[in-house]
Amino acid sequence: MNHKSIDINICSKATKIFTLVSITIYIMAILSGANIISNSFSAAIQALSIIPILILILVVQRQISITFIFAVIVSIAICIINESVYMFSGTMMIVFIYTLNSMPDIDYQKMLKWIAFTSMTIFGMVVGINLLTGWGSNNYEMWRIDGFIFRKSLGFSQPNVTMLLWLSIVLTICSIYRKSQRLSTIFVGVSTYFIYSQTQSRTSTYVIMLYCFSILIIGKHANDRVGKTLSKLVCILPILFFLISFYSLLHPYSEWLDALLSGRLSLYQQFYDTYGIHLLNTPELENAMFDNGYLQSLLAKGVIFTIQLLFILISMGWKVNRMRIKDILLFGMYLSIGFTETALQHFELFLPIAIMFAESHKKEALNY
Repeated sequence: MNHKSIDINICSKATKIFTLVSITIYIMAILSGANIISNSFSAAIQALSIIPILILILVVQRQISITFIFAVIVSIAICIINESVYMFSGTMMIVFIYTLNSMPDIDYQKMLKWIAFTSMTIFGMVVGINLLTGWGSNNYEMWRIDGFIFRKSLGFSQPNVTMLLWLSIVLTICSIYRKSQRLSTIFVGVSTYFIYSQTQSRTSTYVIMLYCFSILIIGKHANDRVGKTLSKLVCILPILFFLISFYSLLHPYSEWLDALLSGRLSLYQQFYDTYGIHLLNTPELENAMFDNGYLQSLLAKGVIFTIQLLFILISMGWKVNRMRIKDILLFGMYLSIGFTETALQHFELFLPIAIMFAESHKKEALNY
């Protein structure tokens, strides 16, 4: 009984620590998105949030995986070789994935519910204050394909930032288990349409709406599991997404498609022609205007970091032998947004997917 009591106590503390760290990361992302705090301060707090997780590993884990230690050492070495503190995000991703999968009996659902409640409350406050007072408006007019559109930021620094933050909340809400997801799906769809009507941010809207329609069609079968072969193919999707992005650098593009993507294709080819591809980072492109997370990693951060990032993305769901349909849809949303946003290393987007896969793996181990 004493051992059981100790295990329950450890489980409770691990859940509380991880929940607090996750909420801190979300709050920092929302506050920096609203220009209340600087991006550098937000990044520093997010980086420091890894300390309690590392302490948790040292206290709870009797034997730490050699593979994990090796991965962390390599990741830190990549940061040092490139002389770039921003690449520490790779190390953080490795630590989060390992901790979520190795800690015994973490209450994933409790974590997700607290994250969803806190982030939705703060996000709603920023949007509400903006709609009532006009505070934080960064609105502008821009040309898109065949005419001008007016875009509102709803209190955040940029309309795309608003929609990305909403996407992070959607990923969290949709990761919460419910027997019937119809009501939450309708809520997500209606809310997304309202935010889109203000921000005119397309990619996030498309992937969210596609998810909503898919869930409404398949209903409670969203929690059904697929075969092992399909699950492993889903895991290596990051490689496919990367290759598609890389293809756009090497081949001619249509002017219509470039216009549809707001000139992104011509800009990426210009970066490639000017700076090329290198093993290490290209400092001149660190702050360049990228809207593709895969190409930003390759051109700005180098081949070595890109390989590390792809390994991390593949490892997120690798332990799940038979993914749920919902796992596949949400992971696909996360990877898809990397096509038009440098969002793959945004922890408010990464965390709900990492938590979802860890929970899916634990449930699979219990039921099969």
